[in-house]
Amino acid sequence: MIKATLQTWLDSARAVLRQARALASFAGLYALLLVTFYIFIATREATVWQVLITYAFLVLIPAEFFVLQSAVLEHAREGKFLWPQIVRGAIKLFVATIPIVLIALVFWALLDKFQLHYPAPKAALAESLRGAPKPQPLHWPTVIFATIRFLVFAIALPLATIHLWARVSAGNVRTLFSGGAEATVKRIGRWLARAFASDSVLMYALGAILFAFIPYAVLFVKISPKGTKTDFALFIAQLLIAFCFSLIGWIVTVTALAKVNTETSTAPITQTAPRTTAEAPA
Repeated sequence: MIKATLQTWLDSARAVLRQARALASFAGLYALLLVTFYIFIATREATVWQVLITYAFLVLIPAEFFVLQSAVLEHAREGKFLWPQIVRGAIKLFVATIPIVLIALVFWALLDKFQLHYPAPKAALAESLRGAPKPQPLHWPTVIFATIRFLVFAIALPLATIHLWARVSAGNVRTLFSGGAEATVKRIGRWLARAFASDSVLMYALGAILFAFIPYAVLFVKISPKGTKTDFALFIAQLLIAFCFSLIGWIVTVTALAKVNTETSTAPITQTAPRTTAEAPA
């Protein structure tokens, strides 16, 4: 199973890297998203126009984000860009993501509430005045809550969301809730089981190395070059490397996870009527 999973992930990576036009389109959408996000952060609310621009970008950033995800899924499924379907798919992804965001907010609030009951000990003021405080023992509740946050918000929710996007983009949002409550619960159970299967987790872990860990290491590595020009060139190189790895890693991950999805996850569950044996004619 591991060999087949690695082969699927490598095939997705080769397919992404071989299609230069598609990769350029993804890079353009991703760059537009980053530029919009930067302008949104850098704009100060001083005038009426700046406030309006801030609100406009507050709507534009999610729109660009979901268009990018829809384009990746559409290209993974069809092998080409059908922009009307991509726009409709972006709307479906936005609607399907709302429950995930609400669950994440509720879970984050609950973790914060529970963590307040286990505050980290503070160093005594007298010890800090004497000199360097003694190293404090490891506070296990803080470690446990940090681990839970990482597992939930960095692995579980993104992985489940990608699988949900793949299902929704290939069909209709209403199909997720068709067939009654029992069918919906079974369908959600199959979706979660598929999302947290070993091959899906392995693909996501491989992709996370590219789109998360390597860009983080590249951006925050400590290098002290000599000269202003060298420092600026190194900074630009770091940005480009992080941009390429994060973009390609995310596209390969979403593409690979979209391929391993099966149509049975959103197929309606039908209940078969019991068979009746016909009496033989006398």
